[in-house]
Amino acid sequence: MRQKIAFVAFLLWAWCAIGATGLGQDRKPPLTREEVLQLLKPVPGTRYEQGDLAAEIADRGIAFPVDEKTLGELRRAGARSFLLEAIQQAARNAARPEPPRRQAPEVVQPPEADQPAARAAALARLPLLEQARYHALEFVEELPNFIVTQFVTRYVRTPEHKDWQLEDKLEIELTYRAKEGEKYKVLRLNGRPSEMSYEGLGGSTSTGEFGSMLGSLFAPESKAEFREVRRETFHGRQTVIFDFRVKKANSNSQISDKNSGRTVTAGYQGSVWIDTETARVLRIEEAHDDIQPGFPVTLSENAVEYDWVTIAGERHLLPVSAEVIMGRDSDRNYSRNVIELRNYRMFDTDVKILPEKEPPKQ
Repeated sequence: MRQKIAFVAFLLWAWCAIGATGLGQDRKPPLTREEVLQLLKPVPGTRYEQGDLAAEIADRGIAFPVDEKTLGELRRAGARSFLLEAIQQAARNAARPEPPRRQAPEVVQPPEADQPAARAAALARLPLLEQARYHALEFVEELPNFIVTQFVTRYVRTPEHKDWQLEDKLEIELTYRAKEGEKYKVLRLNGRPSEMSYEGLGGSTSTGEFGSMLGSLFAPESKAEFREVRRETFHGRQTVIFDFRVKKANSNSQISDKNSGRTVTAGYQGSVWIDTETARVLRIEEAHDDIQPGFPVTLSENAVEYDWVTIAGERHLLPVSAEVIMGRDSDRNYSRNVIELRNYRMFDTDVKILPEKEPPKQ
C-alpha cells in the first residue's frame, strides 16, 4: 500500500503540472459518482486497491460536483483520506479553464514509484496530519514479531488517602505475533516469581498499547476531529500538537469493569504530538467521555509515548512508556498504572533503545 500512496501522490503532482494536454485521444471518460461508489464496494474474489482508484481518478478526472454531502457519502463508503484528496484535486482541475493546446514537450521519466526516495518524496507532499495518519494505519502491519518486558507499578487512591499509594509492582512478558496479537505472562509480583495468570490479576490492568490506540484514532470510520494547537520541542524533537475528539457514535474504544463484568463503548478526546521531521506520533493522550450513565467506571484516561527501538538490526517506532488512570467517582476509588517497556527482542535477539539522535529520514 505504501507504494500505491507514492504513485498516487506523483500522479496528482504530474496532473497539476501538465493539465489535461498530451494525454492522448484514447483516454476513458471521467468517472461518475456512481462508478466511484461501486468501485469502493468489496467484491468477493477480487481486490481493487483504493490506490488504484485514486490513480485512475487522477488520470480520468471526475464527472460530478464535490461538496461536503458527497464527501460524507464517500467516507461512509470507506474512502480513505488520500482517495478523498485525489477526488477533490480532480474537482479543482475540472474547474480550471483548459489551457491552449500545444505540442507536448519531451517528458523525462520520473524515478520508479517503488524506489524509496520516490516514495518518501511523494508522501512528504501530503499535509503533516495525513502523513501521520498513513504511518499510524500502517503501524501494526510494520510490527515484527517480538517479545518485550513490561514493568508495571500500580498505585491506588482512596477516600482515606489524598495521595497515590503504592499497591504492587509487576513484571510481565508481553509477546506480540502478527497473527495472534498480544499475549501477557506474569513473571514476577513484587519481585518474586509468580504463576498467576494475567487475566487473574486483581486491580487495574491494561492492553492495547501496540497499535489499537493509534489505529482507532486515525481510522476513517472514527471521524476524528483534529485541531492544531501549538508547536513544542518534545524530547529534543520538533513536534506539532493536535487536539482531537472522537464522538461516541463513531468510537470503538471500550472500557471494562472487572467487578461487574460489564463493558461499554465511550467517546474520547485528547492530544497527539507529531514529529515534524518523520511525521510519526511520539505521544498520545486520551480521556474517555460520554460514558454510559450508571456504569461503575467514571474516569478512564491513558497516555503512551513512543521511541525508536532496534530489533534484529531494524529500527521501529514502538511504545516505551504508558500510563493508565481509572476510577469510580461513586466511592472515590482510583487506580494508576505506570508502565515501562524494556528489552525488546525478536524472541532470543538482543535489542537496544537508541539514544536520541537524528531520527530516520522520510
